[in-house]
Amino acid sequence: MKLKHFLFCIVSVFLSCKSNTKETSTTKESKEQVAELQFNNPVIRHVRTADPSAHIWKDDKVWMYTSGDMEGAVNYNTMDGYRAFSSTDMVNWTDYGQVLHSKDIPWGVSGWMWSPIAIYKNNKYYLLYPHSVKGSKDDMRCGVAVSDVPEGPFKDIGWIDGVEGQWLDPCVFEDDDGKVYLYWGVRTPKVARLKDNLLELAEKPRTIDYGYKNFFEASYMHKRNGKYYFSYNAGLGGFYGMADNPYGPFEYKGAINPKQRQDHHSIVNYKGQDYFFYHWQNWNGGSKFSRNTAIEYLYYNKDGTIQEIYATKEGVKKLE
Repeated sequence: MKLKHFLFCIVSVFLSCKSNTKETSTTKESKEQVAELQFNNPVIRHVRTADPSAHIWKDDKVWMYTSGDMEGAVNYNTMDGYRAFSSTDMVNWTDYGQVLHSKDIPWGVSGWMWSPIAIYKNNKYYLLYPHSVKGSKDDMRCGVAVSDVPEGPFKDIGWIDGVEGQWLDPCVFEDDDGKVYLYWGVRTPKVARLKDNLLELAEKPRTIDYGYKNFFEASYMHKRNGKYYFSYNAGLGGFYGMADNPYGPFEYKGAINPKQRQDHHSIVNYKGQDYFFYHWQNWNGGSKFSRNTAIEYLYYNKDGTIQEIYATKEGVKKLE
């Protein structure tokens, strides 16, 4: 009897230990899955997106328009269309698919659809974008497309005369008085006011004095508390200057995101919080030509300057 009782105890202890080990393993796996789900960057993962242009329209959603990279791309020439996304919580995004494709642009070539920017004007939604005429980064024009609804599709209506050359990276900004300004350029930033039809310049372009010598591409303009913020990609990060008018001269303030994964940004304030949209290279095995959109919080100092931003896997939290 004692021997049988002893063997029963041994078996019971063994089964108990095995059961406890399995429970511990399951608990650990669950924690890892939860931790992984808390990493909200990049926010768009099912398709490669870059150059996010974020906006708040009259429906109180966050709308984002992006260029699109090919999986496994070895250059930017194959970027072939723009997509539209919307969100109400900054984490979950509705994908409306491609809203404009190079095949829809009669004056251009296949591919070469780089960084778009959007604006709501004249009770319509517009995309302004650089696109190549002959298949070179040196012969791009600033195209304009329009839609009655933010999710598109958008229809090309031509290009802006006088805005052409190297890849451009246009940014369109509407001031409080309704005047619209176009910013563009590579290595030398330009600005000019647009006519209300958004297809013609209202004045001769001006070179922007931004107080430094590190501009490369990706002009961006936003306004806060009466101050104008001209920001851009210097090739090694995002930098900016501040001014009292949309032309400048801008007082150089330094870096926004000095050690980013890659920068072509836009900025919005949504439900009282400021957000910084940009894109990553090399996520999940991608090359620098296959990028994904990410978002970080943006904070201002008391003097209006911007606190430096660093890329994180955590990103931003879901709004309730």
